[in-house]
Amino acid sequence: MRARHVALVRTHLLAWLLFAASSPAWAHGNGHEHPSASAGDVLLAGLLALALSAFAAGWRRLPRRRGGGKAVPTWRAVLFVAGIASLAFVLLPPFDHLADARFSAHMAQHLVLLVAAPPMLAASQGYVVMLHALPLRARRRAGRFIAALPGVKALARHGSEVWFVCLSSIAVLWFWHLPSSYEWARRDPLVHDAEHLLFLLAELSFWRVILTSGGRRLSRAGAAVILALMGFQGGLLAALITLASTPLYRSYGTDAVSISDQSLGGVMMWVVAGTVYLGAFALMLGLALARERRRGREALLMPEAG
Repeated sequence: MRARHVALVRTHLLAWLLFAASSPAWAHGNGHEHPSASAGDVLLAGLLALALSAFAAGWRRLPRRRGGGKAVPTWRAVLFVAGIASLAFVLLPPFDHLADARFSAHMAQHLVLLVAAPPMLAASQGYVVMLHALPLRARRRAGRFIAALPGVKALARHGSEVWFVCLSSIAVLWFWHLPSSYEWARRDPLVHDAEHLLFLLAELSFWRVILTSGGRRLSRAGAAVILALMGFQGGLLAALITLASTPLYRSYGTDAVSISDQSLGGVMMWVVAGTVYLGAFALMLGLALARERRRGREALLMPEAG
């Protein structure tokens, strides 16, 4: 029992060290070139590290398959760690301070929240692993408590509906990139945090439905069509930002340099988000075609009736 406890503590410590190594917030001192982390940065770092610790603890408790491997494949664990590390990189100093000063850096931050971390975290199914960090009785109690909270059941029901996650994703993307909403978030740190949280929650819901529905609520072909349409509307927003001849977000400045940086941010959104959607589209289309080929072979092998 003692050996198991020591191993669990060692696993938690390794998760925290891995997080610290991936986060630039702790890579520098308090010199002038790298501003010190705020209380909010420390809180965020703690939450991300807690997620890694919970994942590490849950991973150790996961049941094993008959072949000896974990019930959740190792590649899913890699995706979870990569998703958390990407969030740490863009949301903590010094990159977060750069995002305050440069529109293009801010767009890089948004891209991680929209199309980098969410698909990795959704595909990792990290919530399944983290639940195993708690004993079975504690998991059941926590589940009953959360289910009893007002609005949770309705949110869980709608959060698995294709129309809801698509509309939510579109709404948060366009609303928070309207100049008035964008500047509001820049003026108020709490609103800015809420913006980032909404980005992450909306996209986690979207990518969970797209990547893990397994054909229950959405076929692979249907997912491919949705990804193409979502990529198109995101590309339209990126094009509007890229091709704007006047500054849309004036808090960054109104000179030629600011307009060029604004265009750079739009190009980044256009190329990076477009590449992610195109890659996911190709994956889903390939899976759909492979499934149809399997069905065709099975139909040929079936004996004729009668």
